[in-house]
Amino acid sequence: MKKIRVTSLAMLCCFCVSFVAASHGQTEIPSWAAVSKEQIAAAKNLGVPVAFANSIGMKFVLVPAGSFMMGSPPEEEGRYKGEEPYHKVTFAKPFYISIYQTTQGNWKTMMGTMPWDGKSRAKNDPDNAVNYVNWDDATSFCAKLGETDGGSYRLPTEAEWEYACRAGTTTRYCYGDDPKAEKLGEYAWFQGNWGTDDSTMFVHKVGQKKPNLWGLHDMHGNVWEMTMDVRRDNYEGAPTDGSAWEGDGTDTDEAGPPHPLRGGGSHSSDRRVRSASRHAYRQKHLSHYVGFRITCVARPNKGK
Repeated sequence: MKKIRVTSLAMLCCFCVSFVAASHGQTEIPSWAAVSKEQIAAAKNLGVPVAFANSIGMKFVLVPAGSFMMGSPPEEEGRYKGEEPYHKVTFAKPFYISIYQTTQGNWKTMMGTMPWDGKSRAKNDPDNAVNYVNWDDATSFCAKLGETDGGSYRLPTEAEWEYACRAGTTTRYCYGDDPKAEKLGEYAWFQGNWGTDDSTMFVHKVGQKKPNLWGLHDMHGNVWEMTMDVRRDNYEGAPTDGSAWEGDGTDTDEAGPPHPLRGGGSHSSDRRVRSASRHAYRQKHLSHYVGFRITCVARPNKGK
């Protein structure tokens, strides 16, 4: 089975105006970034910013290299069979990921369109998560953004997404197990808090909920997030290096192959927004509950 390799550190880094500088051995952190000591250490070691904003104002943080257990252990409450086998994935290189889900404002700035306008469960607001875009649209957004500011952008692989979501945790959610979902509303827009009727049940502004330990918002809920991979029923034979799992075309129809969705949406149950939860979405489908965030290549500064 072919695999799409995660872009090498040797490739071009995203062109950005860095808000981070080294001074007397310390890393200056932007006021809008909430990062861990682990992320700061990784940035200093590589000689890159721990966080930056790109040419259209999208904000990114560095995700450190490392290993994690992907999927859910047999004892996890509410797990689905598609989350097994529980397996180790190792990232040899760090990468950047956007702090927020891509917004309507990001989309309109880059693509000049408003595909959500007048649709159900959508409300015009530049800070709302974008929806009614499909996998082809999202990859086109990444390509056009790269052409605009010279960066290398793409959707995250499924492994990258879960690694970034967990941020070093092994629990049901990025902040703990919380079997009764008592604290979930502090971190996610989900079925329990997204609204009560048609006037309130729409995709929300990004960044209103608490971030995880690596400073990423809305990794649970609001909109399901697209990934690069082609969806399988489970992880039998999945890559263990963080690369995307390419499809062989056996499950393709006129709407294209299914791609994994991660994180759950505003309408999703507490079970569905767990860190390990997965869903499938055809490449050309459009929906109110699907959006995306993006990744960017990290590479050493010159002379490093």
